[in-house]
Amino acid sequence: MQVMNLEASIYADLTFLINFIMDFIIFWAAAKLAGIVINWRRIFFGSFLGACYAVLYLYYEYVILFSLPGKFVFSVFLVLIVFPPPDWQYFKRIFFYFYVLSFTIAGASLAANYLLQSSIASSSIPYVALLGGAACAVLIVHYAEQYVAGNILPSLLHYEVELYFGQQVCRGKGFLDTGNGLRDPLSKRPVVVAEYETLKKCLPSDFQAAFEQCENEQELLDMLGKSCWAHRLRLIPFTSIGKRNGLLIGVRSDAVRLRSSKHSMVFKNIVVGIYREKLSSGAYQMLIPADVLTKV
Repeated sequence: MQVMNLEASIYADLTFLINFIMDFIIFWAAAKLAGIVINWRRIFFGSFLGACYAVLYLYYEYVILFSLPGKFVFSVFLVLIVFPPPDWQYFKRIFFYFYVLSFTIAGASLAANYLLQSSIASSSIPYVALLGGAACAVLIVHYAEQYVAGNILPSLLHYEVELYFGQQVCRGKGFLDTGNGLRDPLSKRPVVVAEYETLKKCLPSDFQAAFEQCENEQELLDMLGKSCWAHRLRLIPFTSIGKRNGLLIGVRSDAVRLRSSKHSMVFKNIVVGIYREKLSSGAYQMLIPADVLTKV
């Protein structure tokens, strides 16, 4: 009897360790795929609860908590503990990743167990299964992040942009910039930033002359204040590294149209800040503030 208890104790220890590590890997991978900030303490606690549940299953297999509905309810409980959802959409997303990863990693563990069981000692099989599941999780996260970065994010963050000034239209590529917090002091609305070369053909000749001939900021402001677009002129304060009280010159557009693969949106009277340098190596010529899409 003592020998049997010892074997059961060792088996329970092994079950706890393997399930703790696997749960930890699944929670980590789910957070990475969902783009959620990882809370290591919550992941640790959730993994601990999951491992305890697995050990209790060894002794109370036929209790309702370990039935199929009970397992589902407990998995929901774990997800709520590790990833407290602010809304229903958030919960659906993280729960989907959790279950997809659980089945995928379990399948990889079983596959590693089956393929290698004849060539390794039986005592090493659980660790091989664990290694197979961990490798699967790392590969999923790695290739999923590559896919998102290469295929999904560009379609979400890049737009074809049209700027309307009377009968003139300037076109270019825009990048959705969540760090662009510039606002027009008069209207309090977000500001689109565009390269001067992209805007040049839409600007009146006296506006262009001011930008290309003036050597200092005060002279530039004087000339722009006398131009035919003085009524469109805006001065946008900004702070950046090395410049605490800067002023970005902007012009009020009649409309800004953003086009993506699925949507087309038009925003009226958006101020466009004029940037003299290049914003990128050619990938985009404008910065679109995220607030344009949510608060305009």
